[in-house]
Amino acid sequence: MNFLAACEELAANIVASGPVETSSHSSNSDQSRWQKLFGFSIDEAAKSIQDWRADFTRPTMSQESWLTVKDAKVAEGFDKESYEYSIFRAKLAFRAKSGATVKDEDAQYLLKMEHEVDRCSKSADLLRYLPKKPKVFSGKDDDGNKTLFCLLTCSEKAEFLSALPPGRPPMLIRVSIAQKNLSATSLYPTLGIDTTLPQFRPNNSADYPVWYFFYGTLTDANILSRVIGLDKDAIEYKQACVCRGRLSTWGEKYLGLVDADEGSKVYGWAYKVKSQSEEDSLRVYETGKYEVVRCTMEFMDGDGAVIQGLTFRLV
Repeated sequence: MNFLAACEELAANIVASGPVETSSHSSNSDQSRWQKLFGFSIDEAAKSIQDWRADFTRPTMSQESWLTVKDAKVAEGFDKESYEYSIFRAKLAFRAKSGATVKDEDAQYLLKMEHEVDRCSKSADLLRYLPKKPKVFSGKDDDGNKTLFCLLTCSEKAEFLSALPPGRPPMLIRVSIAQKNLSATSLYPTLGIDTTLPQFRPNNSADYPVWYFFYGTLTDANILSRVIGLDKDAIEYKQACVCRGRLSTWGEKYLGLVDADEGSKVYGWAYKVKSQSEEDSLRVYETGKYEVVRCTMEFMDGDGAVIQGLTFRLV
């Protein structure tokens, strides 16, 4: 999921909930379904549906994914909404049983700045309550309009919400972001290399601009331009390949670069990332399923230059 998709999911949840004055209403058939599926009383079913619909950041599944299981789940008594809720309950039960905890301190949240500022009254300028130096990056919506987002850490979110005056709170959506933990004294982490060996030392810096190797959807200039907020005409690729990697899949449709032996190569395109803002947008787009790692890439043009750059490796 990318940050635009995350916001689209949030918007879809709001639309699905309907107008504020009616979103808490659940039909008798909905309540009856939740009673049978989850063992609720009629009052518990109504309250659970109300709370579920009021949570605009609730996890949802795509219509495409729902259609792949719809026939089987409808036969069990589910509709899409109740099935999403059942997945959520199952995850909570697993965490409780296993003792697993969510590292809330690592969570990050998106705030769409223009939307929230416009939504607040003039006397409650939202920007005044953000951290002193918020991490702001841009993208483009489906109409090609530039959109600004603010990325808040868990502590920044708490500070921001506590500083707001009473009233309707802003909508924040929790996002997953690709980690970037590059060592200054070793090549760790590097695609396809055992970085515990002492002979590996970096010969490239993490300063900008820095070449990134892309192998999936980011090789499409239309998508890349949306993610980093540039005009499509400003996107310049160089055909390239990386060593010591191979492509794998997860979720049956998403590509991921993983480690491989020395003779393995993956072909794609390189793009020069010019700022941290661009990189942050890319990391949000790739999600926490990936991590930023060093790689050796070779340009496929006439000179065949070999350089050290970065790419996204499947975690």
